[in-house]
Amino acid sequence: MSGGTDRERTLDRRSFLRRAGATALVAPAVPFLACGVDTAPGAQRAPSLEHPGGDITRPILLRWSDGAVHLDAPAHELPVAYVSMGRKQLFVDHDYRDRVYWDLRAHISVSTGVWRIPLRGDPLNMAIVPGDLLREFEELSERDWDPTLPPTLGDIRILRGVAMSRRIDLTCAPLSGGGAWFQAGPWEILQSWGPSDQICREDFMSVGTGTRFADRECTRPQGPVEVLTWAATPATSAG
Repeated sequence: MSGGTDRERTLDRRSFLRRAGATALVAPAVPFLACGVDTAPGAQRAPSLEHPGGDITRPILLRWSDGAVHLDAPAHELPVAYVSMGRKQLFVDHDYRDRVYWDLRAHISVSTGVWRIPLRGDPLNMAIVPGDLLREFEELSERDWDPTLPPTLGDIRILRGVAMSRRIDLTCAPLSGGGAWFQAGPWEILQSWGPSDQICREDFMSVGTGTRFADRECTRPQGPVEVLTWAATPATSAG
């Protein structure tokens, strides 16, 4: 956030927590921001790397589409940057702007001020040409971001924190609002935890495939379902 006292910033972050609520997230093997640990999905977890929030067994599951479900994972505090794929906008805290610029491997156009940001899976040496609408984003203040808007697949958020191991293990977990139940996992993932003097990128992505059921005992399967949530990038990436 640009301007404002430390107390005002703290209040802004606390206000975000009250609005966003609380819940908690297969890390992508892609060359992006290092998040502070080097733990691959499926690896045995050291106790020091276990997430303080524990395993995810009874999350809030939101309807996404017939073939996917959104495992809700609100940030532990206001992100220092948020890249909206749907709106083609980047919301950034001015105090973290240089670090976000570096970690996103962005290029800022001198003539237009738009940020050109590589997408997940883009080659490290890929050049982004002017007019690439998929990768160009308007820069706005973090204060303009609405945390109540649902994420779009591919959205990016950058948080203060480090990546810590967490397990998703859903056993007949209900859909919020009713009508379906799900089994998925167990999967090892990485999720940011903080605050910290480091910053960590999370992408909103598919983390695996589970099974949808029509009954609360999970005896009548209805087919596969993708599980979408926020996951951090492992520290084996280039930063």
